Amino acid sequence: MREDWIECKSCDLLDVRDGTHDTPRYINDGGFPLITSKNLIKGNIDFSNTKFISEIDMNLINQRSKVDIGDILFAMIGTIGNPVVVKEEPRFSIKNIGLFKNKINIVESLLFKYFLDSPLFLNQLDKRQLLKGTTQKFIPLGSLRDIDFPLAPLPEQRAIVKKLESLFSSLDAGVADLKKAQQQLKIYSQAVLKKAFEGEFVEVKFKELGNAIDPQPSHRTPPVDANGIPYVSIKDIVGNKLELSKARLVSKNVLQEHLNRYTILENDFIIGKIGTIGNPVKVHLPQNYTLSANVVLIQPRKINSNYLYYYFKSSNIEQQFNSGKKATTQAAFGIQKVRDLVIRYPLDDSQQRKIVLDIETKLSVCDSIEQNIKESLEKAEALRQSILKKAFEGNLLTAKELAECKQAADYEPASVLLERIKAEQNKAAAKPSKKKVAEPLVVAKVETPVAKISADIHAGLIAKVIKIHEENSTSIDNLSHIKCEKIAHLVEYHLQIPLGRQPVKDAAGPDDYPHLKSVESRAKKAGFFNIVKKPIGYSYSSASNSGKVIDKFQSALSDEKNRQLDNLIALFLKFDLEVSEIIATTYAGWNNLILNGNANPSDEEIVYESRENWSERKLKIAIERFFKAIEWMRKNEIVPIGYGAVVPFPKKKK
Repeated sequence: MREDWIECKSCDLLDVRDGTHDTPRYINDGGFPLITSKNLIKGNIDFSNTKFISEIDMNLINQRSKVDIGDILFAMIGTIGNPVVVKEEPRFSIKNIGLFKNKINIVESLLFKYFLDSPLFLNQLDKRQLLKGTTQKFIPLGSLRDIDFPLAPLPEQRAIVKKLESLFSSLDAGVADLKKAQQQLKIYSQAVLKKAFEGEFVEVKFKELGNAIDPQPSHRTPPVDANGIPYVSIKDIVGNKLELSKARLVSKNVLQEHLNRYTILENDFIIGKIGTIGNPVKVHLPQNYTLSANVVLIQPRKINSNYLYYYFKSSNIEQQFNSGKKATTQAAFGIQKVRDLVIRYPLDDSQQRKIVLDIETKLSVCDSIEQNIKESLEKAEALRQSILKKAFEGNLLTAKELAECKQAADYEPASVLLERIKAEQNKAAAKPSKKKVAEPLVVAKVETPVAKISADIHAGLIAKVIKIHEENSTSIDNLSHIKCEKIAHLVEYHLQIPLGRQPVKDAAGPDDYPHLKSVESRAKKAGFFNIVKKPIGYSYSSASNSGKVIDKFQSALSDEKNRQLDNLIALFLKFDLEVSEIIATTYAGWNNLILNGNANPSDEEIVYESRENWSERKLKIAIERFFKAIEWMRKNEIVPIGYGAVVPFPKKKK
């Protein structure tokens, strides 16, 4: 890094926000686009596959995350990155997208966008472990605010952007020519195939020429087995080959089941029947893998196998696929339709071989050119990354260009620039106002001591929860001892009704099972409620003295507390164990942050504390469910204020 540069955080330079985590109601007629991560593609916003929301919902979202010209958008979930600089007046809202707003003009927006594309940033993601999540990767808002960025003086920033634009303009033109040639090759290849299959041929249905096999007729996806064998699906087709390195692994017993139904022979191939229809790919021997339900195994028998393979690659068969596929959320082409596909071919086997030879001779030239184009595109991308690396290491500009930057009227070292901007901001913030400014809300760290409470109080709560569930027949199956413990957590921490619990971060959420066991023991002896063993876990049912303990519990509360309690239990009636667990855990994680001094945590910080910083089991629950829990809690005014004690990890992790 150059001597007049300085490393700083993204939050020092930009106002970093994110879009909504809520899912507004979508509308069909009119409306405004809701842009998500999947709509950011190669530096542009793709509006072709967007959902639409009302103007009211757009305005509500934009109160927090309005997009303006010059802002940078960044995909936060799934495919991370794909930064886009907004160049036109936006009339849309964003969801699960990072938003960098350039309010103080200390950094060029386009330069920061280039940095997010650079290998320096990608390495930072990996080394600093900024990405979170297991099944689906995401980058929290806190990580976006904590990006290390090499800040250059303003004149140098402008010069770097200008040079990058010039270099990339030439590079992009070359890439465009290569991709055009690539497309022309595909057109030529189809023309070769179309020409090859013209002639006085017979037409028969495929079922008369070979076998079409459904490898997984039950369409049941076998469970994962880390020590198993590959289970090949459409996603494992890369180009014209099978790529098994990332395939789902299933038990070796599944292979034996498949071998009982079919045997792969030389020159067999598969086609897609769900999603991607057609696209023949040859399978290889030995058969040490299985085939999934979304492919069909094609076994030529009374026709030259290579002739049939190329016929399946031609537009002749593509037209039949397009007219016969079932229109659903995912295109589908049934096994019977595959068997009824019409194949045109010459009866003479030698003529079939001659056609194949002619096709392969011409396509081999195409393959060679295609490989050269692919290598050239890879070199172009490597050059792009090399240029970006040099730019952010301070090695892109020549000595002459740097000297010109230092002659600019607004030149000053980046450290001076940053301090000056901060001083101006502090001065503006300190400027006296004629209006009376309310004192900022300060949340003190208050840890309420645990009082010794009679077990009958907690037993009365459980008996009341049981009674209300039993009175609502549609909800009784949702009752369990774990759900009752989650309700108890909110009763104690949110309604501030002491129960004597000392909860810890358990796999199933905040709980104090030693305390619960003593309450259950007391309840069983006194006939307050029964403990019922279920196929999975335990539940409760009313007993002879349930009414007495409920009366005792309710009489200890004010009318207002009883009303609040009734409302809380009513909210949880329809929830099963897992939903109750997610809400109670999110509440506990949020409350922990407040107790530890973070008075206004972001949604990402709450989710991280309640999921990643809770237990391994929580990582198996989709991250979106925690964001939805936060929305539900706000909507129903179940928001923590820092009451009670921090819920810690157990001394011995369960």
